[in-house]
This record gives sequence, C-alpha cells and structure tokens, in this order.
Amino acid sequence: MLVVIEVNMIQTVALGVIMFLIGEMIVRRIPWLQKYCIPAPVVGGLIFAIFHAFGVQSGVFAFAFNQTLKDFFMIGFFSTIGFMASLRIIKQGGIAIIIMLLVSIVMLIIQNIWGVSMARFFDLNPLIGLSAGSISLMGGIGTAAALGPIMEANGAGGALTIAVTSATFGLVMGGLVSGPIARFLIDKYGLHRKAVAGDSRRRNLQKNYANLVVEDDNPETIRTKDLSNGFFLIMIAMGVGSIISLLINKTGIVFPAYIGAILAAALIRNLADSYRLTLPQREISAIGDVFLSIFLVMTIMSLEIWKIGGMAIPLLVILLGQVIILALYTIIVVYNATGRDYDSAVMSAGFYGYAMGATPNAMASMSAVVERYRRPSPKAYFTIPIVGGFAIDLTMSIIVVGHMNLLLAGIL
Repeated sequence: MLVVIEVNMIQTVALGVIMFLIGEMIVRRIPWLQKYCIPAPVVGGLIFAIFHAFGVQSGVFAFAFNQTLKDFFMIGFFSTIGFMASLRIIKQGGIAIIIMLLVSIVMLIIQNIWGVSMARFFDLNPLIGLSAGSISLMGGIGTAAALGPIMEANGAGGALTIAVTSATFGLVMGGLVSGPIARFLIDKYGLHRKAVAGDSRRRNLQKNYANLVVEDDNPETIRTKDLSNGFFLIMIAMGVGSIISLLINKTGIVFPAYIGAILAAALIRNLADSYRLTLPQREISAIGDVFLSIFLVMTIMSLEIWKIGGMAIPLLVILLGQVIILALYTIIVVYNATGRDYDSAVMSAGFYGYAMGATPNAMASMSAVVERYRRPSPKAYFTIPIVGGFAIDLTMSIIVVGHMNLLLAGIL
C-alpha cells in the first residue's frame, strides 16, 4: 500500500535546505562536478528526486509537498537580476554588448525552433520542445525551473522535468565544448600571434571589469546594515512587481510571475543611478544566491522523473542537435560578428558556455582559454557576464512566452 507523506510549507523549505547542504558537500568532494559547474541544489535535489521515484515506483511511499514558498524565493531571485540591469554599466561595454545580446537573441529563437520542430517530428507536445530549447539551455536551471510549470499548466505534461534535465545536460556540454571551440578558432586563424599587446582600450576595459567585480562579487565587504537594506529593496521590488504582473496579465497574455519584479527592480536600479545613489549590490546578489538555491532545490526534489521514460530518445535527439547547431552558430556567426580576433575567440567560448549552460560555465571556459594562451581578454571578461548574467534574462521571458502563446493560439 502506497503511503503518502504530507510535507507542510515550512518542512518543505527545511527539507530543501538540508538537500542543498548535502549537495554542497558532495560537490566539494567530487572534482568533475566543480569542473562542469553543476550547482549544489541540482545535486541535492536530484538525489531526493531519485529517492522519491524509487518510493513511488515500488509502491511503498510518496511525498506530497506544500510548495507555497517556492514562488516567493523564485520571484525574489529574479528581482535581483533586475537590480543588475544598469544602463550605465551597459553603456560602458558599448557595441560589444549590443552585438553579443543580438546574436544571443537570434540563437535563443533558433534553439526554440529546433526544439519545437523535433517535438512535432516525434509527435510530442510542441511545448516539450520549447522546454528543451532556450528555456533550459540559454535560460539555465533557474529559468527552466521557473517556466517549466507554466508549460505544464498549458498541457505539456512532464515539461518541468524535461526542462531541468535539459538544463543539467547543458551545463555539462557547455563546459565540455566551449573551450575547444575557442582553441580551434585561435589555432586555425593564428589569433594569438596577431593579438597586439598594450592596447589602451584593452586596459580600459580591464579596469571597468575589475571595478564591476569589486562592486558585485566581493563577499568580504558585505555588512549587516547593507544586507538588511538589500533585503528590503528586494521586498519592495517584489511588491511593486506583483502589481505590474497583475496589470500585464490583464492583457490576456501569459507571462511568468517574476516579470513584474524584474521590471520594478530595474526601475529602482536606474533611478538610483540617475540620482547617484549607491545600492547594496553585493548584498542583493548574496540574497539572490540564497533565494535561487532554495528555489532550485525545492523544484528539483519534487520532480516526477518517473513520468518521462517514454521521451528519453526524442529528448536525446533534440539535445544533441542543440549541441551541434550551437557549435556551428558560434564558429560561423558569433566569432565573425564580434570582430574575428583573439577577443572574439574568447567571447565565443563564453557565448557557448552560457548559451548551452550558464554564466559560471562561460567564465570557467574563458579562464581556461586565457590561461592556456597566457593572454588576457578584458573585453570578453567584461561583456560576457553582462550579457549572460542578466541582459539575456531580461529579454528571454518575453520571447519564450510570446513563442508559447503563438503555439497555443495555433499560429506557429
């Protein structure tokens, strides 16, 4: 007899935190998980999801989670993305950021077209193909966990599991393929030999990037007062964002709940910039990391992985196709569009890293390339985190949800 274990709202969060800590411990002890930037929430959540699947399939036990707080953590995390959307910082990167964003948007659409086309070929719901497209690859684990339930709510059973599985696959492939692409381009065209040392523009970009890192990524400068102020700002953005989302939804178009929070946070950030006010960006990012970890592990540990067995082969075909298409696009389009030089090759590695996996993949891959050739690429190090870290996230939801609504309307 199947015993259903009811897990209330607080217990669900607590269990999620425990599984995150277990995942973190495992990641620290297994080097290849670190190498391919597999997040601790994914490891811990998948361990529990497999355990849950064993209980259900054996007919012994099953869990019923109260996921009330999951949306709170999700919206909170995505609001922190909005706080990074500074027009002042984007202007510093100039044309390189605009070009990288444009090629990212084009690739985002290609990933969706391939996924949907293959899903239809295998007679699956086209939203399943969308879930194995930019949602999980360009978007990463966080976007997959956020948009997967929307796909399921519109008739795509198993879309959340497909999206998270695809995102995890993308993390591994993003780490494996991105570095070799850059090395191929550099060696084939002799880019390292052609690079000019002492470029003043290169030094300026290096300085800008260094300032960006100091502002956002130095945990030792976090202070209690700034931490509380950061939390309050996130809560305000979430509150204002909920009103914005309510107004958007009245149009009849389906949008994720976090869109309003992103827009509200971006408005706060740029108003602060215009009045020369300094926001606690490090603290906001730290809180966002916590929110993301809890949201992810709560989502992944509740995956019903026993429901996707029949889609294994179609999913594999879709994902392998995505790997090949993205590699060709990176070599042919991204490299040429960004200048056909050493920086372009390094940015190509970064692009593949976040277009298939996540921004940490991109940074790790670029670091490996730079270390091998012993030549920095400040242009790449400044551009890739901005585009992969938040610029593409600001546009992705609109494009993906627009594509989904067109599919539901029978237009595509």
